Amino acid sequence: MAGVPTPKDRFTSLDTLALVREIRALARPRVDKVFDAAGGGWSLAFRVPGEGRRELLLVPGKYAALLTTGDSPHSEELSPLARELRRLLVGAGLRGAAEPAGERYLELALGRSDDPEPLLLALEMFGTGNLIVAQSGKIVAVAQARRWAHRQVRIGADYTRPPVRLDPWVVGRAELEAELARSRNDLASTLAARLSFGGPVAEELIVRAGLDGAEPASARPPIVAERLHAAIAELLREVGDRPNGFVYLREGAIVDATPYPSRRWTHDPSVEQATRPTFSDAAHEYFRSLVIVPPSAAEAEAEKTRKGLERLHDQQSAAIVELTESIRTLQATAETIFAHYPQAEAALEAARSTGGADARVTVTLGDREVALRTDRTPRESAQEVYAEVKRLQSKVAGARAALAETDAKAARPRIAPGRVARRAAAETERSRKPHWFERFRWFISSEGAVVIAGRDASSNDLIVRRNMKDGDLYVHADLHGAASVIVKHPPPGEPAVTEATLREAGQWAVVYSKAWRAGLASASAFWVTHEQVSKAASSGEFVARGAWAIHGTKHILKDLPTELGLGTIDYRGETLWTAAPPSAVGARGTVRAVLVPGEERERDALEVELAGELGLTRTRLQSLLPAGGISRRRA
Repeated sequence: MAGVPTPKDRFTSLDTLALVREIRALARPRVDKVFDAAGGGWSLAFRVPGEGRRELLLVPGKYAALLTTGDSPHSEELSPLARELRRLLVGAGLRGAAEPAGERYLELALGRSDDPEPLLLALEMFGTGNLIVAQSGKIVAVAQARRWAHRQVRIGADYTRPPVRLDPWVVGRAELEAELARSRNDLASTLAARLSFGGPVAEELIVRAGLDGAEPASARPPIVAERLHAAIAELLREVGDRPNGFVYLREGAIVDATPYPSRRWTHDPSVEQATRPTFSDAAHEYFRSLVIVPPSAAEAEAEKTRKGLERLHDQQSAAIVELTESIRTLQATAETIFAHYPQAEAALEAARSTGGADARVTVTLGDREVALRTDRTPRESAQEVYAEVKRLQSKVAGARAALAETDAKAARPRIAPGRVARRAAAETERSRKPHWFERFRWFISSEGAVVIAGRDASSNDLIVRRNMKDGDLYVHADLHGAASVIVKHPPPGEPAVTEATLREAGQWAVVYSKAWRAGLASASAFWVTHEQVSKAASSGEFVARGAWAIHGTKHILKDLPTELGLGTIDYRGETLWTAAPPSAVGARGTVRAVLVPGEERERDALEVELAGELGLTRTRLQSLLPAGGISRRRA
C-alpha cells in the first residue's frame, strides 16, 4: 500500500463490533457507580460476579473501552448528567449489547428486576458524538440535544437510531461487485465512503487482498470483489468472540490500535507490533495518548463548505454523463429511422391497417428498437427525436456552466488573505513526521534538554510511569494539581543539565498550573530525582490519580515568573513552534511574543490578533497556551 496509513482518531465499525463482543462475554454485570471520566466522557463501573469490578469508559465521538477498575481516572465532582445517569442506571443489570451493523454506534440494554421495561444506553462515536438514555421508547437523558429533519435528540422525544447505511460486514460478493461497478472513484475511496468501511479498515482490506487502492473501483469488479470478500471474512474471523488487542509503536509512540493483527503497517520497518490482553486495553492506551484539538467554528464551517462543494461536483458530473448518454442514444435512434426509412414506412402502414388505438408502435430497424408515431411520418418522428436532443443539449450546457462555477468556488480561497500563512504553516506541520515528545506538552531548554509534561491527570500518570527513566529529573510547581514535568537526561556525550534548565522547567511548570489562572506574578516549584517519585504514600496519606508521592528532600526553585515565550526554534534542522520560558526559546530560535496572565474576557481578541501576526491557525495557537486569561507583555 503506497503512502502513509490514515491515522485513526475514533473507533471504526470493526472496533465497535470488537467491543460489543467483549461486553457480551461479561457474566451478568450490574451497574455499581457512574463517574465523569477525566479528560471527557463517562465511566460505568460494573460489578461482575466472579470477576470483581470492571469499568466501561464511554467517550462520545471517539471510542469506548471495557477496563479493569482504576485504569480510567475520574473527575473529582459529578456533572449534572453523571448524577442523572447514576439515578437511572445504578443497580441495573446488563441485558444485552446490540449488533452495531456496521455503524460506530454502541447500544446497550440495561434493566432492574423490578422494572420489565429496559433502559437503552446509546453512545454515538461518529461526528461530534453523543450519549443517550431512553426508556419506553422515549429519551430520558442526553448529553447534547440536537435536531435534524428526520430525527430529534432531546429529552421527551421518541428514541430513534441514526439512519442505517449499508452494513459492510454482511455484504455478499455479488452486492460488493455491483457497488464497485457503480463507483466512479478509486478503490480506496469507494471502500472508505461508499461501502462505509472508513479509511483505516479500507486500507487494511486493500493490503490483505493484494490490491492497489488508487486503481478505479470499476476497473475489474469480479476479481476485486472476490478478493475483498475473502479479506472481509478473514478480518471477522481474526476478531473472534474475545478479541485480542494489538498496538503499533514507532520510537515508543503508539500510532494505532486494532482488534486484529494489522498488515497496513508492515511496509514501515520503523513500526513495531505489540499485543495487549484485550482490544479495550489497546484502544484505551492508544486513544488516551492522542491530543485532538477540535477545529474552530470558522474551520469547521470551511470544511463543511468544502465537502458540500465536493458532493455538488460529483452530482453535477454524474448528471452531465447521464445527459450525454441520453443524447447519444437519441441521435442514434433518429439516424436509424433515416437509414431504414422504407422499413419504417412499411411498419407504420402495417400498424395502421390493424386499426389499433395505440398512437405509438415499437418496431425493429436494423439492430435497434425504435418507437414511431402512427399519426406521423417517419421523418416527423425523427424530427421529434432531434427536438429532444436539442433540449437535452441545452441542459448539458447549463450543467457544464454550473459545474464550472462549482469548480471555481472550490478553487477560490476560503480564507482571508491574512490567513494564508496560517494555512501553509498548518499544512507543513501535518506533512512532517512528529517527534516522540510532541504528543505531550514539551519544550527544549536553553541547554538542549528535552522537557515534557502531562496535559491532564491521566497523562500525568502516564508520563511518569512510562517516560521517566534513570537519570531524569522530576519538576513540579508548588501548587496542588499542577502538571508533572520531566527533564530528560541528556544522551551520552551531551552536556549535563544545570540550574538554568531546572529553573526553566520550574517556570514552565508554574505557567501551566493554577498560578496562571489566578494571575500570580510569580510562584515556586521544586525538583527531585526520579528515585524520589512513587505512588507509595506515607502512612495515613492518600495519593490521588495524576499525583505522585515525593520522598526525601525537595530542591526549591523560588520566585519563578509566570511568563511564557511564543516562538520558533531550530531542532535537528526543523523549525518547530514552541511555548516555553523566553530564555529557552531565545537560546535556540526567535521569541515572537511574551505572554503573562491577563483578563479572560480579553483572551479571544488577543488570540485572533496573535494568530494573524504569527501565521498560526487559532486552533494551533490554543494548543500551545495555558488555560485562563492572557495578556501580551510589550518590550
